[in-house]
Amino acid sequence: MQANQKQRPVKLDVELVQEIEQYCEVYALDENDLIRDALHEFMTTRQAKVDNIINGYAEMASINSQIAAEFNACESEAYAHIRVADLS
Repeated sequence: MQANQKQRPVKLDVELVQEIEQYCEVYALDENDLIRDALHEFMTTRQAKVDNIINGYAEMASINSQIAAEFNACESEAYAHIRVADLS
């Protein structure tokens, strides 16, 4: 094993192990390479989804601030009416 690699024991279902073995046999792939590539692709795809969610929330924060600013005058007017009604 190379110095920059670390082993990680992983428990897999018997059916999945058989699928991996068959796939690697058919396509002449090393099982370790297949699993490493699959995990890398999974992590990359998952991070892209998380990044999209973060960007969406950041985009909505700006829009929500604009909406709040637009309705600030209405809220102030409503609050003024409430205060006048309370004082009566």
